[in-house]
Amino acid sequence: MTVGHWPVPTKKWEIFLILFASAFTKENLNELPAVTQRLKGRENEKLCSFTVTSDMVKIKLLKLKMNKAPGIDLFGTRLLLELAELISVTVAELLNV
Repeated sequence: MTVGHWPVPTKKWEIFLILFASAFTKENLNELPAVTQRLKGRENEKLCSFTVTSDMVKIKLLKLKMNKAPGIDLFGTRLLLELAELISVTVAELLNV
């Protein structure tokens, strides 16, 4: 059975597909807009010259809320809080690569 040119959805996945199909568009990769530079300052003022210190990492880790679910890495907040002192140096080094 169809309504107009759309089939009438009978399963949940069909309803989901119809609802969200418009969110995914196909773009012509040959006609993408040109990228314009946003930085008006000097080369050494770019974000890539920003340095993250171990103290910055530790402060952020210690501010994590206990009632939040773990992220995709499945590290819980308690683990991060308890290891903040130990892992802050390594995390800062990784962020500065």
